[in-house]
Amino acid sequence: MPFTPMPKVPDIYLRNCNINDTPAEQYFEPVPLAQRPGFNTTGKEIALSANFYPILEYPKKNVYQYDVMIGNGAEKRVVMQKVWDSKTRKSKLSRDFIFDGSKLAWSMTKLDKDANFVVDLDAEQGRPPSKNSNAFRLVVRYTKTISLQTLASAIRGDISQDKETTQCLTFFNHLLRETPSQRFIAIKSSFFSDNSPQMSVGCGVHAYKGIFQAIRVVQVLELRDPQQLIYNCKPEKDDFGGRKGSRKFQLLDRMRKLVVRANYPGCPCPDKEWTIREFLLANAKEYKLEIKDHATGKINSISVYDYFKNRYNVTLTYWELPLVQMTKKDVVYPMEVLVIYKSQKYPFKLNDLQTSSMIKFAVTRPAERRKAIEESKKNLQHPSDPMLNAYGMKIGDNMMKTRARLMPNPEIMFGGNQKVNPGTNGRWDLRGKKFYTKNTKPLKSWGVGVFKGRNPINMAQVEAFCDALVRAYQGHGGDVESRRPLIMEVVADPAKAVFELFHATGNKFNLRPELMIFVVADKQSFHYLRIKKSCDCRFGVPSQVLQGQQVGKCNGQYISNVLMKINAKLGGTTARAVSKQCSGLPPFTMIIGADVSHSSPGSFSPSMAAMTVSMDTFGGRYTAGCETNGERVELISQANIRSILSPLIREWVMTVGKGSVPQKVYYFRDGLSSGQFQACLQQEIPHIKDIFSEIMGSDWPGKMTIVVASKRHHVRAFPEPNDRMAADKNGNPLPGTLVERDVTDPYNWDFLIYSHIALQGTSRPVHYHVLVDGIGHNPNQLQNMIYDHCYQYMRSTTSVSLSQDRSLDQESSKVRSDKDPVSLILPNFYLCQTTTASGSKCGTFKCASALSLTFPFILIQRDACVEWAKRKNTNKQTNKQKKKKKKSPTSTSRPRPGLRSISFFFFFPYDEDAGGSGSICPQRKIPRRRLEVARRAARTPLGG
Repeated sequence: MPFTPMPKVPDIYLRNCNINDTPAEQYFEPVPLAQRPGFNTTGKEIALSANFYPILEYPKKNVYQYDVMIGNGAEKRVVMQKVWDSKTRKSKLSRDFIFDGSKLAWSMTKLDKDANFVVDLDAEQGRPPSKNSNAFRLVVRYTKTISLQTLASAIRGDISQDKETTQCLTFFNHLLRETPSQRFIAIKSSFFSDNSPQMSVGCGVHAYKGIFQAIRVVQVLELRDPQQLIYNCKPEKDDFGGRKGSRKFQLLDRMRKLVVRANYPGCPCPDKEWTIREFLLANAKEYKLEIKDHATGKINSISVYDYFKNRYNVTLTYWELPLVQMTKKDVVYPMEVLVIYKSQKYPFKLNDLQTSSMIKFAVTRPAERRKAIEESKKNLQHPSDPMLNAYGMKIGDNMMKTRARLMPNPEIMFGGNQKVNPGTNGRWDLRGKKFYTKNTKPLKSWGVGVFKGRNPINMAQVEAFCDALVRAYQGHGGDVESRRPLIMEVVADPAKAVFELFHATGNKFNLRPELMIFVVADKQSFHYLRIKKSCDCRFGVPSQVLQGQQVGKCNGQYISNVLMKINAKLGGTTARAVSKQCSGLPPFTMIIGADVSHSSPGSFSPSMAAMTVSMDTFGGRYTAGCETNGERVELISQANIRSILSPLIREWVMTVGKGSVPQKVYYFRDGLSSGQFQACLQQEIPHIKDIFSEIMGSDWPGKMTIVVASKRHHVRAFPEPNDRMAADKNGNPLPGTLVERDVTDPYNWDFLIYSHIALQGTSRPVHYHVLVDGIGHNPNQLQNMIYDHCYQYMRSTTSVSLSQDRSLDQESSKVRSDKDPVSLILPNFYLCQTTTASGSKCGTFKCASALSLTFPFILIQRDACVEWAKRKNTNKQTNKQKKKKKKSPTSTSRPRPGLRSISFFFFFPYDEDAGGSGSICPQRKIPRRRLEVARRAARTPLGG
């Protein structure tokens, strides 16, 4: 039977066809989230004000939701916004329509039939018709009626949040931003203006402070003052009426997708916006244009440089700069005639100098931040907002007050049953204290390498520091067999310096080095990263980097702080927290932490998944593993969960569990948004339970409590100005402050805990969401347990904002770096009893470091033109001569370095160059020959 094709469907029917795919979460049965079992009763009650404003009145009428189709449905957002803002649209639809900029619109007016009309942007802007039509069809179709009573019921706690509640929140957030987005620079729910407080952070980047507002299911409006970085829109001028040449830039890719305008004498379209697509590898004299002579009809070839000179009498000063190609076809401009005329978000990672300046700009004391939030509330002008008044929505003018609790702090136990009560200070000291547990075996083989610098310290100072270090370590209970290490000067190349110190130390003590200390001249991140990379990846040896200035001072407190890190790296434990409310973790209890870190925008580095497992009975020591997890994928894959957790859990069973699997498991997860809770419960948790069942050989009967911890939120709380019993000296809430009323979910179990002292600025609490409580806690047990674990940070004498397992997840997930993908692989953090390639075993090392804040940002480029960085050829030697040059005997005589440790992470062997440094390519397959070379090098005896 011959095949008969179906009749062709007219385009008009396809355009008006409304197809809504079912969301992924509706394909599986959702797991019910844990409900709030009550409120905490420990400690004392205190009063706080939060950056929330109550909503006094809601719209009483129904709101109708519409589907919006502009053009073919795949038009750019800029085009869709222009079509929606057109006079034709405003004349066809009522003024109370709210558009989300993409597909949805809302109104209190119900259309009798679909709105279907054409908007001609050329006619709207008074331009003659262009060759390509700028007319777009706009179709507005009614889809559903949104009942605002659903949101009111969710606020009262009568029902849990569902899809209808989310739709109500989406509408209210767009209602709130409708008027401010027309007055300010809108970036999602944040708003900025040219009059906002700003500061240059270097390299043409400016930081701006703005306003953030959002609706939460607590019947409040949330306000905050965010910081952003913006491309500057004003070109700098010199003293002679011209424009300055800008600073040299490093990456032209950062200029992509910038919106610019052309600005030169005789420009035919000075107000037209262009979007940068890419930069051409040709300058204005090399790139040729095909220009048709209308008189003769002949097509002439002319350079961009000559075209501007002949046509507009403009002589290009920076003709050597790359040309800029726009997103519109066949549009090319010289860089110096383009101007960044408006503020635009800068989405890239900041360098060290910019980050330092950004932190200084963002740091604001609590009193100043509270004042800034109140000023932002006034600037939004809610009482006179025409859209809010049209819908009948009123917002209060005063911050919401809530009843919080100050939980009792734990005691800190050191060796010899010494206990310290830090009180509400959140800090203590080590004077006269012994570590809770010392290093697992005496320190025998260790060396100190000193880098030469501008102000180098002499060897006598280094020897005095080492003597003081040994005395202090023994005073804290450490076991040192070799009191004097090998001390030597090392070369400037960090990789070569590690190589030399490793072999020299091993030869001196006739034993594999157990610790290597390096003294650097200053705070150069390059030296630190390369040292850590070589020690961790090449040799598998714990390392410690010290500043020469501090070594010369030989301060006792500095030495004790260093010894906390060294003791942890050698298998010891600094201290443990002893709860005043409970007896600690039940027997056979495991704590698992997980986090996924993502590379900065514009980077091609993969996301890194890290997981930690507790390796003692009180949750003080952890082992960890990490793997690549795709590109910006937040959920951890099944393969990664199995490859990371399976060996860690088996190690726990052999050591802590004494042959038994855990009966109770706490799973702390970081980085998840509320929309990913169900995906975590459906995809990650079953795979973890399968590992327990696989080890047991039957179904795992244990219980599991799952908690998501997040610091990426906007909640801030402020004690009353005169309440010194609830605030520290800076005005922040005291450590132990628990917020669980008024500003939290009325139905599900979530809470916020302040567990640390903020050294500067306004402290931020950690927001905990209890997804599943299989163990069965009351609020006192779980919340106090989480708070107590914040006092078990091995490398600090202060409490930290996140519990111990979450801090280690963040540290271990820093395995990638934009400049050096493996330079941050778990510094000094190894799996228990892992066999290395050389046959020895690594001890249980512990790693933790201070947490760093991240900021949302926008940028401002001050210069109108960007100067191409010229490469000066200072080396007269040609590439051919370099290839013919013989290698030095040093680089050819010593064995090729390879894999010195295969601990819990997987990495690739080095490609060693003549200088002895290496590079790692984590995205290629290792040839079998290279692996064999690496194994042979790993088995080579010390000294070659």
